[in-house]
Amino acid sequence: MSKYNLCANGHYYENTLQKCPYCPDAGQTDFNKTQIIQNIPNNDDKTQLIENQNINPNVKQDFNKTAIFSGNIEQNQQNITPNNSNTTGRKLVGWLVSFTIDALGVDFKLREGRNIVGSDAGCDIVVQDGQISGKHLTILYRMGEFKFKDELSTNGTFINEVFTEDGNLQDGDNIRIGNTIFKLRSAN
Repeated sequence: MSKYNLCANGHYYENTLQKCPYCPDAGQTDFNKTQIIQNIPNNDDKTQLIENQNINPNVKQDFNKTAIFSGNIEQNQQNITPNNSNTTGRKLVGWLVSFTIDALGVDFKLREGRNIVGSDAGCDIVVQDGQISGKHLTILYRMGEFKFKDELSTNGTFINEVFTEDGNLQDGDNIRIGNTIFKLRSAN
């Protein structure tokens, strides 16, 4: 004799139980369909339904919980702004993308003006690579062009595998500093 039973819905359960623990009771509703349940007691660790309310930007919101807003969507969203915007007041002009730092890929934003790349914490783009100097490379975006200059680094800068100390960069160029390879991607 098997120690498992098979219910009408195809669930296996131990034969010591009276009924299938996975199936809903006969009086319950169909769980395969979306349901709107009203008059649920307020419980702070559950999803909240907020009806016809504006979000006050001066009041700290708990966004670690799910909140469902109903009513005018524009009205509810007008005061929501990201509080962790990481901009420096300079226009985003491109990215350095690397698959040598992380196999899934990592990107670094390039801003208008000077972008210093190196292992020093004060650099605009900090790369932890033992072969990269503290201030290894400067990438400058000015008047629609990317320019670069090796900052007298110990191991040099290679553009498309050619050792180069300074010059212009084009979208798609490979930049190798230390053991790290970047691909330049322009926002234009």
